[in-house]
Amino acid sequence: MGKKGGKKDPNAELLIPEDPFVRGKKLLDVKSAPKAPKGGDFTRAELCIPPELHDLPELKNAIHYWQQCVILRYSERDMKAPSEFKAIESESTVKKPHKRGEINDVWKYLKGQVKQANKRTDKFLKQLMKKEGKETKRENLVKEIAGLNKQLNDELKFARGFADQKELFHEKWFKSSKLGDKGPRKNILIVMEVSDKQLTWIDECKDEVLKLMNEVVNEECETFNLATFSVSGITTWCPTFQNKADPKKGFNEALKWLNKNLNAKACAATYPPDWVSMINKFTSEGQTPPWRIYLCCSRAPLGAMTEIVDLVNGLREKTPAPAKGEPVLPFNVVAFDPEIVGDTEEAAFFNEVAGPSGSFMIDSTAGDLVALDKTLKAVQAKKKVLDKKTKKLDKMEDFSERLAEDRSLFQVQLALANMLTNDRDICDWALKNNAQPPPPEI
Repeated sequence: MGKKGGKKDPNAELLIPEDPFVRGKKLLDVKSAPKAPKGGDFTRAELCIPPELHDLPELKNAIHYWQQCVILRYSERDMKAPSEFKAIESESTVKKPHKRGEINDVWKYLKGQVKQANKRTDKFLKQLMKKEGKETKRENLVKEIAGLNKQLNDELKFARGFADQKELFHEKWFKSSKLGDKGPRKNILIVMEVSDKQLTWIDECKDEVLKLMNEVVNEECETFNLATFSVSGITTWCPTFQNKADPKKGFNEALKWLNKNLNAKACAATYPPDWVSMINKFTSEGQTPPWRIYLCCSRAPLGAMTEIVDLVNGLREKTPAPAKGEPVLPFNVVAFDPEIVGDTEEAAFFNEVAGPSGSFMIDSTAGDLVALDKTLKAVQAKKKVLDKKTKKLDKMEDFSERLAEDRSLFQVQLALANMLTNDRDICDWALKNNAQPPPPEI
């Protein structure tokens, strides 16, 4: 009988699986304990079982087994799996006798080691999560930068395509006018709308007229005339076509007249201008008809489109050709209101007015440049954000490689802690189960 309090005989032999007892006894004998970190980070040296013990014959296979999440690969099928607490009651778990006192010593040691191992596991996990948080921020920033780069490239590509489509910076428009780059040898008429609607594009209109005068009138034509028309009437430079070489009222005087009459002040008249009066003014009986009319306007005159088309077609039918091989009353028209882009009714009207030998173009340059400017300003704003984020990224530490190492270390640490817990629980089971070996056969 033991003493009161149930003290048990330390020399009594109890059954316990052999391998966890041998592992625990070996760790106890070598006084294994986790080391304190020397630097800020936990490394392999600070695992709960020091790395130099991992290759001991008593530990090597078990550590390998627990690192593989208690799995034996097919190539390891000849290796005996270490004993697990969950299968402690299984008949396949072979148990051997060891003294209670020795088992108790191993259990006490493993109990302390499990406590330290769990603390060390928490520290490895905390270290891993801290780096993962920083690396996640860095990866998110890298994605943001990549997204911004893509947006910048897409917007710049769009801007280049838009500029090419609209021919905004096409070399031919640096000198050539959208009204045309060729003209008849005489009797050119250049007519310009002056209205509150055309006011927005007055500078663009003047630019096209100046290029036409310099490249076509000054180079190819003998006689020409200029006129503006509005709701209230028509103003002409000369009563009839004027020789450009006239020393008193020639080409240079025409340029002065243009600057004086095509300006913001002249565009006080309300839209629409009187197209019918303008056409009749230069085609009525007794007038020398123009060989070609170059017309700058905002858009078609609403409410008078059918009347104008009928008037122009009727004049073409009854007016003889001004010279052999020359078409009758062709119009080269440039309209400046960007709202008519894609408007089929407007296009049909202007194409009828232009006739088979004329031309029609919408000069949306002003609006297109505003749209392009908005795109480029958006690009500029994104570029500033991109530069700011790039500088921020440059200051951030790249944890990708260290993070992979920390994940590996955490997995090893967790496996070692689980192995120690398993072996502690098996020792605890042996002490509580009190299973003794059968008596020797007589």
